[in-house]
Amino acid sequence: MQNYFIIAYIRHGGVNQLGGMFVNGRPLPDVVRQRIVELAHQGVRPCDISRQLRVSHGCVSKILGRYYETGSIKPGVIGGSKPKVATPKVVDKIADYKRQNPTMFAWEIRDRLLADGICDNDTVPSLCSVALPVVLWMKLNPLSKISSERVKTDQ
Repeated sequence: MQNYFIIAYIRHGGVNQLGGMFVNGRPLPDVVRQRIVELAHQGVRPCDISRQLRVSHGCVSKILGRYYETGSIKPGVIGGSKPKVATPKVVDKIADYKRQNPTMFAWEIRDRLLADGICDNDTVPSLCSVALPVVLWMKLNPLSKISSERVKTDQ
């Protein structure tokens, strides 16, 4: 009976090499994340934080890196992010870019949206969301064979 409980626990969680408990694929509790940041503010080195809290060095580094970058201790979203779609304003700008340079690749358009300040890293649409207006624009505005081939290979 005791083995059954051990097997059931291992399926949902485990013990790392430092003796700390974890559940694979799940974020550390916020209290542990907060403690990591507090210790770092006190000048404790990440390797010492790792040993003290029994959390892997990689996990400590990742949490501190995110904290220094964003100011947040919250974990990333489980399951990835949803695709970023182009707003009507961005679609209009994509059409402008295609009028100015019909042979632009979708990735070039995406870079230009960032460079021109139309979007930032959080709002720039995915390549698929950029490519769709490009394809629609091409259907409405026939281009040379060369530009058509560039868009086909760009997708």
